[in-house]
Amino acid sequence: MWNDKIDEQTIALAGLYQSCEVVSKIAWKGEYVEKDLIPLINCILKINSTNTEDVYMNIASLETGLIHFRKQIVGDIFTRSSETRRYIASLKQLSNNLMQDNKCINEIQMLLKKMDDDSTSMTVDEKSMELSNIYQKTLSNFEPRIVVNGENIYLTDQAQASRIRTALFAGVRSLILWQQLGGSKLKLLFLKSSFSKQIDKYLESVRS
Repeated sequence: MWNDKIDEQTIALAGLYQSCEVVSKIAWKGEYVEKDLIPLINCILKINSTNTEDVYMNIASLETGLIHFRKQIVGDIFTRSSETRRYIASLKQLSNNLMQDNKCINEIQMLLKKMDDDSTSMTVDEKSMELSNIYQKTLSNFEPRIVVNGENIYLTDQAQASRIRTALFAGVRSLILWQQLGGSKLKLLFLKSSFSKQIDKYLESVRS
């Protein structure tokens, strides 16, 4: 039973870790890779999909997240990121707050459905801006707010700030999805080798 859905949980966790990596790279270096944000946008808009891989488009789109995830569970003190751990803890708190507020959940679902109806004609940056607005109208109202550290020049840039909020939004979505798939901190702790093997399997398929 404990090994059930390791493959799907790995996908959701890769989404979570990719979210954290996108936030950190933009916040500290102003590095933005569009192909890393696209699956995160997709996972927010695909709220009714029953296929976990489809939520993020495909496994290849999560390569950055898979690599970062692997570093955190099998790496040494030099490759593990304390900032990522802090973001995940904050996202966990935010997701817990959200799941206890049905009014906010309904508002997010309504706003996402409205956006999804218009999204086919939108650019990636336009989608990011709209998701950032939804994040500010809803998730930003919960306390404590997530504190993003980085260089002020990037944090105050409107486009970069929107991408950061979109990645945080996707982090919440990924964390909730992971839990819905039966994921837990205890399971991740005791089944590190199983998750590591699944990550390697996915990475091998991406690179072959």
